[in-house]
Amino acid sequence: MVGCSANQAHQCAIALRNNGQAVHVESAETPETLAQMLETTPGDMVIINADASLLNKELAVDAVREINPAASIILISQTPEKLLQFTMQMELRDLIKSDDVQHLAFAIQREHQTLLLRQELTQQRNKLREAEHRFDTLMGKSRDAIAYVHEGMHIHANRMYCEMFGIEDEGDIEGLPLMDLIVSNARKSFKKTLRKHEEDQSFSTNVACQGIDGTTFNVSMEFSPAEVDGEPCTQIVIRDQSLHRELQARIDELTNRDPHTQLFNRHAFMERLESVLGSAAAAEAGLIQISVSNCTALRDSAGIEKADSFLKTVAHILQQNAAKAHTIARFGDHDFIILDTGSENLTEMAERCLSALRTHDYITSSGVLNTPEFSIGVTATPVGETVSAHELLNRSCKTVQLAQNDEHKQLVVFSEQLLSLGTAHQEADPAVVDLIDHALEHDEFQLAYQPIVSLQGDTRENYSVLLRLVDAKGEEQEPEAFWTHAKHANRLAEIDRWVVRNAIKELAKHRQDGKKINFHITLSHDGINDDSMLLWVCDCLREFKAKGTWLAFQFREIDLRNNLQTARSLMDGLKKINCKIAISHFSNGPNSENLLRYLPVDIVKLAPDFMSGLANSPEQQGELQDLNQQLQENGIKTIASGVEDANSLAALWNIGVNFIQGYFLQEPSLSISFEDD
Repeated sequence: MVGCSANQAHQCAIALRNNGQAVHVESAETPETLAQMLETTPGDMVIINADASLLNKELAVDAVREINPAASIILISQTPEKLLQFTMQMELRDLIKSDDVQHLAFAIQREHQTLLLRQELTQQRNKLREAEHRFDTLMGKSRDAIAYVHEGMHIHANRMYCEMFGIEDEGDIEGLPLMDLIVSNARKSFKKTLRKHEEDQSFSTNVACQGIDGTTFNVSMEFSPAEVDGEPCTQIVIRDQSLHRELQARIDELTNRDPHTQLFNRHAFMERLESVLGSAAAAEAGLIQISVSNCTALRDSAGIEKADSFLKTVAHILQQNAAKAHTIARFGDHDFIILDTGSENLTEMAERCLSALRTHDYITSSGVLNTPEFSIGVTATPVGETVSAHELLNRSCKTVQLAQNDEHKQLVVFSEQLLSLGTAHQEADPAVVDLIDHALEHDEFQLAYQPIVSLQGDTRENYSVLLRLVDAKGEEQEPEAFWTHAKHANRLAEIDRWVVRNAIKELAKHRQDGKKINFHITLSHDGINDDSMLLWVCDCLREFKAKGTWLAFQFREIDLRNNLQTARSLMDGLKKINCKIAISHFSNGPNSENLLRYLPVDIVKLAPDFMSGLANSPEQQGELQDLNQQLQENGIKTIASGVEDANSLAALWNIGVNFIQGYFLQEPSLSISFEDD
C-alpha cells in the first residue's frame, strides 16, 4: 500500500482476513520508502493513494511497473470521479473510494484470483509450446509414415511419409488429395471403406498405394481423429511391415541367444527340447552335455575377459564339430549342451568334440591359458520309454557329474546301472521328483505369504513369498521336505521360474485393485546360474503389466559367495528394470563387507540367528545396533527375520531396524487379506 496511513493499511488487512484471505501488508508513504520496498519486495498487488501529499501518483505507478510490469495496481481516492480518465490512461485495475474498505477488499481478492489464473495460463502455454516442440521432434524422427488430412486433402506430413511416396519437399504434400496416392483401381473400394468408418474413432485398412513416380506398393493405414491448428482432421499412420518383421526377428534372436557365445540360451534350448520330445523325432533324440570342469580356476588365474574369450572359442569348436546337430546351446555359466535328433551316433560326435577341445591351443595375448579340463556326458532317449524334458535333462546332468567325479573318464555314457553306482549317495527320491514334476506341469505348487512389517511408518504392504508343495495325501509340504530332492534332480531353476511367474501374476492382481503391495522373491543357487532368468522376469512383468519397482529379489548370502560373477550380472540386469536387490540370511561374517561393496544391494535381511537371546543380551543388542547403523548409513534398509517374541520386538524398535518378519507377527498364509482401518 503506497501513500496510505498505517491505520488505512490495518483496516484493509482486517477486512481481508475477515473474508478468509491470508494477507501481509507492507506500506510506503514517501517515494524514498517506495523505492526501498520495491528493491526487496516487487509487489504483485499494489494499492496507491492518489490523495497522498508526499507522493506523485504517476511516478509511483511507473516505479511499480518498472520492477514488475504485470503488477495489479488499484487507485484509491476520496474523489474517485476526478481520476477516472487517469485510471483509464494508465490502464490500472480499479478505482475505489478511500473509505470503502469492503469494496477494496473485494477488489483485492478478485485480483488475487486473476493473478493465479494468469500464472496458470502462463504455465499451460509453456507446457503447450514444449509439447508441440516434442511432438514435432518425435514426428520428424519417427520411422512410421505420418500425415494429417482434412476433407481429403493433405495438410501436413513427416519426412518418412513424403519419402515413401517419392515427394522430395515436405511442403509439396500440402493440398495434395489423398486419393492421388491410391492406385486407381483401388480408389472405389477405398472410398467405401472410409464412408463405412466415418463414425469410428479409429480404424485400419490395407490398401494399394502409388508413388509420384508410378511405383505401387501395399501398405496398412491406421486412421484416427486428430486436430491441427484448432481444426478437426484425420491422422494417418503407415507402418513399414517389413521393418517391423525384421525388428521382431532381431528381438527373437536376441532373446533366444547367449550374448557372449551367440549359441542358443537355456530358455530357447528347453523350448526346443520339449518340442522335439513331443514329436515323432523323440525316439532319435539325445543329449551331449559338455562341462568345463575347472572354469572357475581358469577365470581366477586369467581374468574374466580371457575366460569369456575362452568360452567363445569352446562354442566355436562345438559348432564346427557338431554342425549336423539339431541345437547347440550354452546351458550354464560353463556348461554347453547339444541336442541331436539322429544325425549321427551320439558317442562318436561326443568323442570328436572332446578330441577337438583337448587338442586346441588356447592362446591369449599373454600366453597359453592354463590347461582346461572337459567332462562330457552322453544321454540318449531310452528305447520304448517316454521321458519328459526334465527327466532327460536330469539324466544328462547326472551323467556329466559322473564324468567330473571320475578323473580317469572324461566322457561317460548314461546307463541306469552306472548311475545307480555313481550317485547313490546323493540320489533324489523318485516319488518326490515325480510329485515336483507333476506340480510344475499342472501348476499345483502353492505360494504362501508372510508380512514384512515396517517399524518406520512405511504404508506399503511388503510380503515375503514362500513356496509350498501339496503331496499325494493332500498335505502341505514346506521346502525342507522337497528342496534337497529338487536340487539333486536339477529342478530348482524350473521351480524358481514357477514362483516368479505366479508371484508376479498375484502381485499384479492386487495392484490393479489399488493395493500398495510389494513382494520379496527368493532365487535359488540354480536360479542365479540360469542365464535366461532375467529374460523370464521381464517376460512375466510384460505379460501381467507389472512393474519392477514392486519386486525385491532375495539371494542367500552363501549362494552369492559361490556364484559372485553370475549373481552380479543378474543383479545388474534386475536393477535396470527397477527391481530391488536383497541379501537374505546375512551373517555379517569376515567377508560380508566386501560382498556388500561389490554387489548393488538395497536391502539386507539379517539371519534369524541374530534374534537368539537378543532381548536378554545388551552386548548382542549393541553389536546389532552397530551393524544396523552401518548398513543404513550406506543406504541399505534392514529386515530382522525370525522375530518370535514381544521382547525381541521391543529391542529391535530401539535398535532402529527398518522392517521385521517372523511368526510372532503372522505365520505364512496361502492368501493375502486386507483389513480396512
